[in-house]
Amino acid sequence: MLRYKERMSESEQEQSKTLPVSVVRFGLGKEIQLYPEELAVVKREEGEETRIPLAQIQRLILMPGDPNPAKLILLADLDENETVMLAEGMSNVRDFRAMLPRLRELAPHIQFDPPDMEEQLRQALNTRRAWTLTCYGAILLVCILLYLIYLLVAYIGSHHP
Repeated sequence: MLRYKERMSESEQEQSKTLPVSVVRFGLGKEIQLYPEELAVVKREEGEETRIPLAQIQRLILMPGDPNPAKLILLADLDENETVMLAEGMSNVRDFRAMLPRLRELAPHIQFDPPDMEEQLRQALNTRRAWTLTCYGAILLVCILLYLIYLLVAYIGSHHP
């Protein structure tokens, strides 16, 4: 173990000592890690890690997913007029929303699309919560209705010979 650390370059040792400022977990083994100088997207199952210095990011774009709008797509526009997909299918809206103020502190030059990203994410959370309650309410209503129909059929069946 000691030999391994000796072979690591100085920058790798520095990165291993630095802890992320904020972490957003989404999917299985996927994370967005915000460091003071960079943004990292780690996909442990695929064995991929993408690190982008905050100074290179011009704009972060958040789009709804194609088949499922609750699974977000996060894109980054870089200095070189290049767009990189950071996260696809991100569903952890609450933690990502909590990370945005820290990101704005560390890199105030980054533009956000939509500009009111925190508000859009808050609305998405409220909409998802409302749909969940509506689904549960509809299932409960159907169960109560079926039970009432059962009671009605049982009552009619017991009073007619």
